[in-house]
Amino acid sequence: MAESRSVLDPEVIRRCEDIGCADIVVGIPSFRNADTIAHVVQAAAAGMVNYFPGLRPVIVNSDGGSTDDTVEVVLQTPVPPEVQKIVTPYKGLPGKGSAFNAIFEIASRLRARICIVVDSDLRSITPEWIRLLGEPVWINSYGFVAPYYIRHKYDGTITNGLAYPLTQALYGRRIRQPIGGDFGFTGSLALLYSHMDVWKTDIAKFGIDIWMTTTALTEGFRVCQSAMGVKIHNVKDPGSDLGSMFTQVASTIFYLMGLHEVKWMRVKGSTAIRTFGDVRYEEPATMEINVENLIDHFEAGHLDYRELWEQVLEPANMMEVSYAVQALQEEDFSFPENLWAKIVYDFAVAYNFDCDLPRPELVQSLVPLYCARTADNAIRTRNMTSMEAEQLVQRQAEEFEWLKPYLVEKWLKAKAQATEEPQDLLPISS
Repeated sequence: MAESRSVLDPEVIRRCEDIGCADIVVGIPSFRNADTIAHVVQAAAAGMVNYFPGLRPVIVNSDGGSTDDTVEVVLQTPVPPEVQKIVTPYKGLPGKGSAFNAIFEIASRLRARICIVVDSDLRSITPEWIRLLGEPVWINSYGFVAPYYIRHKYDGTITNGLAYPLTQALYGRRIRQPIGGDFGFTGSLALLYSHMDVWKTDIAKFGIDIWMTTTALTEGFRVCQSAMGVKIHNVKDPGSDLGSMFTQVASTIFYLMGLHEVKWMRVKGSTAIRTFGDVRYEEPATMEINVENLIDHFEAGHLDYRELWEQVLEPANMMEVSYAVQALQEEDFSFPENLWAKIVYDFAVAYNFDCDLPRPELVQSLVPLYCARTADNAIRTRNMTSMEAEQLVQRQAEEFEWLKPYLVEKWLKAKAQATEEPQDLLPISS
């Protein structure tokens, strides 16, 4: 790897040279996680030693300039003597993706065969998580392992409403947690990731997870998932905390749709992927969601973005949005799956082909509509268990898949207009 392209400090490069090589690397990105990261480090170290005996293990902490004691906690947390630690600041845009970029380079320099990344705010991680993420790579020759969690019905709303259904519809694989945050992958995929020039985009932020999953799919790596049990982490309310994460994930997905058009266009239907481990259903701890706040975001968004929505959305879809605005009381509010799927597809086409609309504002204007869809789902699942609510998540993913011809037709029309191709030469989906 050329030194001029390195995102690592010279002393970190020397540390890699001193270690020489590693068989298994666990990367932990962090930013002000002093209260949780010791548990993550200890679980990762125990998992490598217990389940991968005889392999050379390294833990990499890639920190974003934490102002608390995160780095000191990592350095001081005891681990078995055979486990090496590398602690490094990351460079570039502040975000999880930049942290991962440093981890990818370190794994490549160490010629790691198994790479695992886990979030630093995990409260439910156990040493077995390392086995579940690493064993399919080591023993079963999978290139990429996604997590399969049991989550509360109000947790993971961006996954449920955007990342999961789009991954299924576009790329034909039912990966339940494509932005789960905790992944296993081969060293060759880490090398591929580190050499891609995407680190000045939203991929350097929260777009990293969906980019990793999509890249593994489009580059032909064998993909599976592992049942990790209940995920307990520092959760956020969708109506107050997830706006920037949503825009980064949505921007990345739309960008990747343009990049991989040839691949997803020819995908029809979807197939399940192999799941390792035991899927044990249990009800996660209760969390709250502020439906009134979500509806307020939608109402304010209609005032701010109505004219933009009218440019992006098909007239019939805009009419349904207007109906939803007229019924803002919780008992009357409705924002169904098929409307949301068509809205997302309308925005994906506008993102890739409408040069008159600034992309940041375009994606930002989708957030109130996401809030509306999340509110509808919260209202409908209020008296359901998380397992019962999962059926509605699956139904929404199927809706995205069934409406893919709508996307293909609209995409091809927009592309023809952008390139001034004759309209009647385009294949139109039935």
